[in-house]
Amino acid sequence: MSASVNGNGADPVASRSLLSVRDLRLGVGGEDSGFEPVVGATLRADRGEVVGVVGESGSGKSLTMRAIAGLLPPGVELRGGAIDVDGIDVATASKAQLRKLHGEKVGMIFQEPMTALNPTMRIGTQIAEAARAHHDVSRAEAKRRAIELLGRMGFADPENRYRLYPHELSGGMRQRVVIAIALAGEPGLLLCDEPTTALDATVTMRVLDLLVGLASEFDIGVIIVTHDLGVAARICDRIVVMYAGRMVEEGPAGEVLRRPRHPYTLALLRAVPTRDSTIQDLRAIPGSPPRPGDDLPGCPFAPRCEFAEPACLGPVEVTAVGDGRMTACRRHEVLAGMVSARG
Repeated sequence: MSASVNGNGADPVASRSLLSVRDLRLGVGGEDSGFEPVVGATLRADRGEVVGVVGESGSGKSLTMRAIAGLLPPGVELRGGAIDVDGIDVATASKAQLRKLHGEKVGMIFQEPMTALNPTMRIGTQIAEAARAHHDVSRAEAKRRAIELLGRMGFADPENRYRLYPHELSGGMRQRVVIAIALAGEPGLLLCDEPTTALDATVTMRVLDLLVGLASEFDIGVIIVTHDLGVAARICDRIVVMYAGRMVEEGPAGEVLRRPRHPYTLALLRAVPTRDSTIQDLRAIPGSPPRPGDDLPGCPFAPRCEFAEPACLGPVEVTAVGDGRMTACRRHEVLAGMVSARG
């Protein structure tokens, strides 16, 4: 079905698109002796949308986020694919375009707020500095924006809190300061790499609700990397599941969590305890994830998969399995009839 257009001919649906990552390949070491920790990863995000990226440690989630932000660590290179952030091709971007990307197009929130903040600077100064780095504003205007952001982050008496140092704040407060710094450049896309790792359950809920509110209020795209499927279920509109550097499933959050179409997603859900589950109800995923550099010509999950067949050792393509749903599994029809992943 074709989308309607507005009076100036622009496609309002297309204009919502903010991020497109296609067939991303990241490499470590040389082409001959190195390996690829991310192979063919694909994801997208629209304005006002919260997208969750889930998977085990080592599945390539954080490296994918760094690639989107143009902040790959030393020794990791972009070997293929395309990353488009609001019209900027990150793979071919100039230094000037990357400066525009950092903070102005993309804001990034890292795992540990204490290491993300400068312990020798007042928190308000750090927020104001981020605002001045990306916009031509005076010191007074940057300070006003910083105080306003602290208020939006839920700080009581933000004018006085502006003068505090990071060590004077709790973990939850520090994380909200990191979010304020990321927002100071007024980015369209917010990347959150395990933003609640160091927080207790109550503070985690507050931070998550804040992120959802920001997506709606500022009409920005939010991508959150998490190991916690409960977090993904609470705040995400869509979920991308990664395994061994690949996207293995994508779709609306409710559909993915209720009716998974990839055995790895099903296995993750079966390993999550519920209020009524016993230790006997939990199912560990057999085997171990592949090691970096392992030759994986077929489905990387096949050696651990209860539904695998010989054909799974051959090339596997990503298949559309419904409205907005994708899976990289030959046996997805086997899972289609499963009403509940916990049944």
